Amino acid sequence: MIVEGLGSVTFVNGLLRVQLTAINAEGKVYETGTLEIPASKTGEIIQGLATATQGIQNKINEVVEESKKEASSSNGKKDEKKSKTGSKNKKKN
Repeated sequence: MIVEGLGSVTFVNGLLRVQLTAINAEGKVYETGTLEIPASKTGEIIQGLATATQGIQNKINEVVEESKKEASSSNGKKDEKKSKTGSKNKKKN
């Protein structure tokens, strides 16, 4: 099941119900399912999702930072090669 958004959220008869939605090929929102959480577990489950999401976000940020560092270090090397080639071309002319 894919979840791209949330629809209605209700709390009735001791259950938190969260309508899960996605977008179809026509660009229209449709329901993919309903998450039903017992009242006694609502806080625990929401906290668990928040903690897991933060952990994933931290990993994504680490990968992005590593990619930026690699890109900047390889760009520096390319720039040095270009400048060396540029100075050789100047000497030949």
